[in-house]
Amino acid sequence: MIKEVLKKLGYTDEDVSKVEKELSDKKIFLTKEENLEERYSKLKTQKEELEKQIKTLTETNTNIQNEYNNYKKGSITQDEYEAKVKEIQDEADKKVKQNNFDSKLAVKLMSKEINAKDVIDIKANLDLSKINLDGENFIGLDKQINDLKTRKSYLFNETTTVIEGHDISSKQKANNDEFTLSRMTYSQMCDYLDKNPNIKI
Repeated sequence: MIKEVLKKLGYTDEDVSKVEKELSDKKIFLTKEENLEERYSKLKTQKEELEKQIKTLTETNTNIQNEYNNYKKGSITQDEYEAKVKEIQDEADKKVKQNNFDSKLAVKLMSKEINAKDVIDIKANLDLSKINLDGENFIGLDKQINDLKTRKSYLFNETTTVIEGHDISSKQKANNDEFTLSRMTYSQMCDYLDKNPNIKI
C-alpha cells in the first residue's frame, strides 16, 4: 500500500525503497500491523501461562491420585489423606496465582506504556514484594517503574516521538525543523506527503 501511495505522489522506486527501509528501521508499521510485536509478545506470554496451568493441573491430579492410592492401601488414614489433598490443592492454587501474577506483569512490562527491552531485566530491578495485583491493575508498580526509568533508562525502549504542531502540514519543531519520517505515524506521513508532494525524503 505504501508503495502505491508514494508512486502516486511521484516518487521514484529508489525513494520508495528508502521510505520503506526507514519505516522498517524505526519499527513504524502499516495500520494493520500496528503493535504487532506487542500483540505477539502478549499472545506468547498467555500461551506460556496456559501451558504452566495445564502442567500444574496435571501434577495436582497425579499427586492427589497417589495419595488416594496410599489411602486405599491403608498406608495413611482418611484424615491424613484429606489433609494431604488440602495441602496439594493449596500449593496448586498458590502456583496458579503466582503464574497469573507473573504473566500479567510480563504483559504489562511489554506494553507501550512501559516499553521494557527485556522483562527479566526489569523484574530483576523491581521489589516484587511491594507490588500487588488487583484484578487487572498493579498496585505499587508505577512508582518503581518511574524511578527505574530515571535511574536506568537503558532498560527501556525509546518511545517514538510524533511531530509537534496543530496540523500535520505544519513545520516540525523537533530535530532542528528537519523532515523526519521516524517522528510520524503512518497516517500522518501519508497526509504530509499528500499535502507536500515535492518534499525531499
